[in-house]
Amino acid sequence: MTAYDLAAWSDFANTVAGGAGALAGLLFVGLSLNLTEVLAHPGVPARAAVTLGLTIAILVTAVVVATPGQDHRVLAVEIGALGICIAGGAVVAGLYQRDGRSRARTVYMTLVPLVPALLLIAGAVSMWVLRGGGLYWISAAVATGFVSASANAWVLLVEIKR
Repeated sequence: MTAYDLAAWSDFANTVAGGAGALAGLLFVGLSLNLTEVLAHPGVPARAAVTLGLTIAILVTAVVVATPGQDHRVLAVEIGALGICIAGGAVVAGLYQRDGRSRARTVYMTLVPLVPALLLIAGAVSMWVLRGGGLYWISAAVATGFVSASANAWVLLVEIKR
């Protein structure tokens, strides 16, 4: 298995797609059940949106990696676009969460979804030039994305009830 052989990563993509789909579904149902609480707190709807967006981005990443016959440059553009969208969402969500919070807390809340997005962008660049790690960047993005989304999901579904 190499960092640039898409066919060798199909099992990875299938596993990620299942996990991301389950997490996105759980998050969607949980947000629906806690909608009143989510909407009652400033900045929380933006946090929910970027968290759901991140899980969907992980799912779409798995789909594009699993798509047979793609050129590495096409995959790079697809993953790069996903990374840019999530990065933009993370920054906007961070801006909405500034109200009444310390600067350190705002930076933390922005970085949680931003790190996986930046790793996706790094993976896209690496896939384009076929140097520097390729799909291993995507693996790191997926792992940090799952941790980020799970942490935010916990807050949005459990901690918000306190």
